[in-house]
Amino acid sequence: MSEGSQPMSPASAPPRADRPRRARRPLGWRRGLLFSALALFGVLGLLELGLRVAGVAGAPDRTTTWFADHILRPPLWTERTLNDLGTSTMAAGQQHHFRPFTPAKPSDAYRIVVFGGSAAHGYGVLEPGSFPHRLQQLLQRAVPDREVQVINMGTIAWSSQQLLWAARRIFELPDWDLVVVYSGHNELLELSSWKTFKTPSEHRRYTRTLLLNQRLEGLRLYQVLRSVLGRDEPPPLPADSEGMPASPEESKELGLAPGLDPISATPAMRLDDLAAIPREKRARIGDLERAYAASTYRHNVGKIVELAWSHGVPSFLINPAPNDFHDPAWFPRDGKRGARFNALMDEAEALPLEDSQGRVGLAREALDLFDDPRAHHLLGQTLMSQGDTTGARGHLLAARQLAEYPNRVVPEVSEAVLSFDGEPGVVGVLDAEALFRSESEDRTIGYELVYDHCHPSVEGNWLIAGELAQALLDSADAELASPGENPATDAALLDSWTKAGRKQTREARGEDWRLWEWTGLRYRDDQIEYIADAQGQWQERSEEAEAKVRSAEVSAQDWLVLGNYRFYGYQVEEALAAWREAWSLDQTLCLSRANAAYALRMVGAREKALVEAEVAVSCAPEREDFEAERDLLRRLTAAD
Repeated sequence: MSEGSQPMSPASAPPRADRPRRARRPLGWRRGLLFSALALFGVLGLLELGLRVAGVAGAPDRTTTWFADHILRPPLWTERTLNDLGTSTMAAGQQHHFRPFTPAKPSDAYRIVVFGGSAAHGYGVLEPGSFPHRLQQLLQRAVPDREVQVINMGTIAWSSQQLLWAARRIFELPDWDLVVVYSGHNELLELSSWKTFKTPSEHRRYTRTLLLNQRLEGLRLYQVLRSVLGRDEPPPLPADSEGMPASPEESKELGLAPGLDPISATPAMRLDDLAAIPREKRARIGDLERAYAASTYRHNVGKIVELAWSHGVPSFLINPAPNDFHDPAWFPRDGKRGARFNALMDEAEALPLEDSQGRVGLAREALDLFDDPRAHHLLGQTLMSQGDTTGARGHLLAARQLAEYPNRVVPEVSEAVLSFDGEPGVVGVLDAEALFRSESEDRTIGYELVYDHCHPSVEGNWLIAGELAQALLDSADAELASPGENPATDAALLDSWTKAGRKQTREARGEDWRLWEWTGLRYRDDQIEYIADAQGQWQERSEEAEAKVRSAEVSAQDWLVLGNYRFYGYQVEEALAAWREAWSLDQTLCLSRANAAYALRMVGAREKALVEAEVAVSCAPEREDFEAERDLLRRLTAAD
């Protein structure tokens, strides 16, 4: 304003349209990026919501992996009609050699299904040696007015994603009372298998892809994108000698979805055609892989728990136990430092056990080069021999965590299992690892409870069953007792039954041919021989038993043994015929009638079972186990 000018009054101010406009400040690139991102997320959120309202499903569960033994071999079970008995039975479709069971649960029964891998299956023993069978025995004694049925669906090599597939099928049969999951050993088998054929960088990329696929699985947008890209269509599978389906259509009919891996190639069916990588150059199990194992377990088992609870069925989880002393798998080290490490370990392992100081010194020098399972295991074993149990345990646990063939539970998976405690639908979590450690003064787990790297011994199975039985009896949510009924079994009595079973196992020196006690173990020179190859050895033994009854020197005992083989081969009527033949040859062989009674009850023929049980007790009135079966059948038939 010039000197002497007067201020302009509002009335004389120029119109607003004539005023010069203030220049707008440009939107900063950071704000622009933020607003664009918010707009994009908003649009994607609305699309996701619209797809959900429209009923679009998320991506299906993964059911197959790159680990060949994880490829599903359906059916989960098969139903068989027993014409002579006027009933039908279900047989596990994965060749478990378990007892058959009836499709319909009796109204007075309490039925449990057990999911898991080989440790739940009872790898190394027949069904009576596994913890599900021992659980059934203990609960049956504790709750005598109901028939307790524990159905073992554990399958060798299965991980949590195969268990989820089975869990979605199990509710095709109604009236389950409890789901038990004893799993966690096999979560890393898929990655362990691929280390043979992938470079370390490829292996990490593959693992990250699996994790990303898992996190995005529930998004409908993700499934639509898969459809657009054609990634939800499984590739054709070649037929193989074991009858793998030859087309996606056949796969879908059988419940398979072989194309759900996030890599567009046929799953592990032709691994022999792939070039193996030298052991020293392979990827190693690390933090990423262990995180994958824990995440996958939590993801899939969480779905199993939710699914069961949606049917009103609670779940109980068990944290598996490893063997601290079993030699971990390891790869030799690569490069100059690797050559030095390998030389140190070779020298340490060549020293006599008495030279503990030399072994310790070489192992520690090797550990300065690499944090390696081989060195940790040797050092742990040597420190244990010196009496340093605390130091030894730390190295043994480190060897377990770093093992390169990790078909055992790693600490991260243990934490994932235990994290379910207290969640909706979970009535309990049993820490079997802690339980087994409590049995040892130095808190280590050895071969007396885990007979190899991860499979419980017959005594270890008893220990799991006893602890689980007590937990279920103490849990009101498990609803094991009938309304208004309390089991007349206190903890001390149940513990005494478990201890008696463990003692009997330790002192056994020959096969027990009682159908409910026959574990398949053999005893040679005071050494227990487990069935290392459950399928192959079983087949050989069955064929030997069949051949023996065709010989000129056949005995009643031969027929009884054959009846046992036939029953656990799901040939129920043929087993009954074998026991009848045994009785016709020797009417002092009372076990032939007792075995028939037990078998008939398993397939729901209670009246016929009672007839056999009455004869068995008359034949051997001093046998308490025969009387217990007869008394149970009397109660059950009276209730019918």
